[in-house]
Amino acid sequence: MAEVHVRELRGWEEMEEVVALQREVWGRAESDLVPRGLLIAVQDEGGLVAGAFAEGRMVGFVFGFPTKDPALHHSHMLGVLEAYRGTGAALLLKRFQRDWCLARGIRKVVWTFDPMRGANANFNLRKLGATARTYFPDHYGPMSGINAGAPSDRLLAEWDLLSERVYARIYAPPPEPEVAGLPQVNRVEGEVPLEARLDLEAERLLFQIPEDWGRILREDPALALTWREHSRLVLPHYFARGYRLVDFLRHPNRYVLAKD
Repeated sequence: MAEVHVRELRGWEEMEEVVALQREVWGRAESDLVPRGLLIAVQDEGGLVAGAFAEGRMVGFVFGFPTKDPALHHSHMLGVLEAYRGTGAALLLKRFQRDWCLARGIRKVVWTFDPMRGANANFNLRKLGATARTYFPDHYGPMSGINAGAPSDRLLAEWDLLSERVYARIYAPPPEPEVAGLPQVNRVEGEVPLEARLDLEAERLLFQIPEDWGRILREDPALALTWREHSRLVLPHYFARGYRLVDFLRHPNRYVLAKD
């Protein structure tokens, strides 16, 4: 695979490439796209629009903007073409974003992600060192493309750019967390959530999600809705009790919750 490099984008033609990437990565309808004019305007007013390039083409991008807090940046979108996932392109985009923010006095970045998508959870919590303690039910309303067919529930990722944990994770693979014997707040049989435990009390807990949420959403919308309702019951409950999501494990997909 060719080497990937990242830089800020220039000119309307490159912003139009970002629009095309949105269509290809998420299959979004025109009404869900961030148009090139808005990308340009946000960049003009202090936002970030950066692209990842390989073999002479743009293969990914990150888009974020300032907030009412000068030390906080909202990262609205990060997308990488399927052929370049696993190449490090997404991580390079986030490293670039971190450096870009720190150079401007920004100390924290936030963004939203679907709590049911294990690949995103693994990237955000495990590889980047972000945490999450806020749950937004149906945050964006009905969506198109790969997100069509289920309420758009989201978690808010919080990325503390100067924390030792974040720096360590973005530059070296983290060790597997020790989870043997940890209580699990839900019981899952196959792909079906059967039981939610709302009475557990321990320093760390586990919450299991499906192995392939995207396939369930395509093939069994009723089961996808069951998972949405299940996560709405469990995660906000434990967030209210002082827990946050701090790590993620694959196969089976499980979040690690820890007491603040």
